[in-house]
Amino acid sequence: MPLSAAAKGLAVLQTIEREVISLKRLLCFLFLFVLLTGCTVTPAARETTEPAETETREQNPEQPTPSHNGFGLTYVPEYGFNPYDCICITNRPVFSLVYESLFVLNNSFQPEPVLCDRFAVSETGTTYLITLCEGVTFSDGSPLTAKDVVASLKAARDSDYYGSRFSKVQEFIARDERTLEISLEQGYENLPLLLDVPIVKAGTQGDARPIGTGPYVFYEGRNGLSLWHNRNWWQDNRAPVEYDIILLTAAENPTAVRDSFEFGDTSLVCADLNAPNAVGYRCDYELWDCPTTTMVYLGFNLHGDLFSSQSMRSIVTHMIDRENLIKTVYKGFGKAAYLPCSPDSPLYDQELAVSYSYDEEAVAKVLRTTAVRSEEDAGVLLVCSADQTRVELARRLAETMTKAGIPMEVNSVDTETYKSRLERGRYDAFLGEIRLSGNFDLTEFFRADGSLCYGGIRSSEMEQLALDALENSGNCNTLFRGVMENAYFCPLLFKSYAVMANRGIIDSLQPAADCVFHLPGGRSLADASVSYAEMTGTEQETEEEP
Repeated sequence: MPLSAAAKGLAVLQTIEREVISLKRLLCFLFLFVLLTGCTVTPAARETTEPAETETREQNPEQPTPSHNGFGLTYVPEYGFNPYDCICITNRPVFSLVYESLFVLNNSFQPEPVLCDRFAVSETGTTYLITLCEGVTFSDGSPLTAKDVVASLKAARDSDYYGSRFSKVQEFIARDERTLEISLEQGYENLPLLLDVPIVKAGTQGDARPIGTGPYVFYEGRNGLSLWHNRNWWQDNRAPVEYDIILLTAAENPTAVRDSFEFGDTSLVCADLNAPNAVGYRCDYELWDCPTTTMVYLGFNLHGDLFSSQSMRSIVTHMIDRENLIKTVYKGFGKAAYLPCSPDSPLYDQELAVSYSYDEEAVAKVLRTTAVRSEEDAGVLLVCSADQTRVELARRLAETMTKAGIPMEVNSVDTETYKSRLERGRYDAFLGEIRLSGNFDLTEFFRADGSLCYGGIRSSEMEQLALDALENSGNCNTLFRGVMENAYFCPLLFKSYAVMANRGIIDSLQPAADCVFHLPGGRSLADASVSYAEMTGTEQETEEEP
């Protein structure tokens, strides 16, 4: 018997209801499956479920892709992630998440202990003993030992990036599982300033991505390279950033790095905005100034006609309005320096620096009694054409010196010609740039065959002053005064990097040159310093006097 229209409608409704119930059951099952398997696609703070260790990664080899409300960094594949070989500023912020060091330098160039539990220095200053913190493990779960530290420091000594700072180290020795000995050719008061070197697991120091002890670990899946939270991290402190996964985006050049940041794949970027290949950033972001040890300075040819006179060289420092040049040429990313040391360092003497600051009256007074060349016989200011910011700075300096009565013309040449003419003394002055170590060691300027000994400034007396300053920082004042009074060279500024981040994504950041993700509140040097007698077990108990 045929069904009525009402009956047909009721049958259709019942069929639809059954299908809806089935669909609801399917959705509930899928939701429950996601919860049980932990396949979260949005990275969360550390308090939430962390990425699984090796066993789970083998079960689920494909990592989840973080969404744009997570955290991402950019890297340039050409330079890789070996901390001893990589010279790319874009890549190096990753190192302060994956690796840790014995000490870290904050943005005031003061060392803070990290992997070092305590340290002591012998009376002569030629032997340092360092005890490692207990319970430190690498990201693969293996314990950190003194042998790992020795292997890492030796790799750093053999590298171009860190090598020069260890020129006076004789030997690195692992005395036992947790004790390291460093012997030096001469006394050093501030060796911890040089020990902000990434420590990696022995045997991996030559790998493309060595194993570290930091809060994050490299992971490469089908979606590319990323950082995963290290569940074996030994510290109780919070990490610099607190995401389970940090996506790493490859970029081939500064323009691609900038685009990745502006379009949201990258959350934070560190850049030298005055580098030869620098690009401008146009989006809205939070900005931090990151001080560096890179000094821009004016060198002189002491054997030339124009600057053979100490009085002529000495007056140049007073001609230069460094603050204005930083603002107009360096986009504000630099610190004016009147001494060969960063103004952010405790070694910088502000009172002494005033003696060599910008002073138009002092310049006029000296030049009234000093014979100089005519404009037809201008001196030559040599600069490397590869860096257009330095070329512009040289042009401004030449204008300033010419107006003051010392005619100069800029000679901008390619890198090879620049080096050749420096070595042969074919200039009156040159514009140089050098990355110094954290203790602002100047011995290479004055040492025979020193890498910075141009223009005839070789001086055994000044070399000894530089060595004295390394042995006792109280001698830095004497060294800096000697450099400036004799005007061996004229410091201009110390460069700064720009650290840019999406607004609100990170806080409490105090970026340092080789530790972009530096947080305030770390241990001080005094927290780890003990007497050498206590470290060696030779300390004698003294009887109290009656």
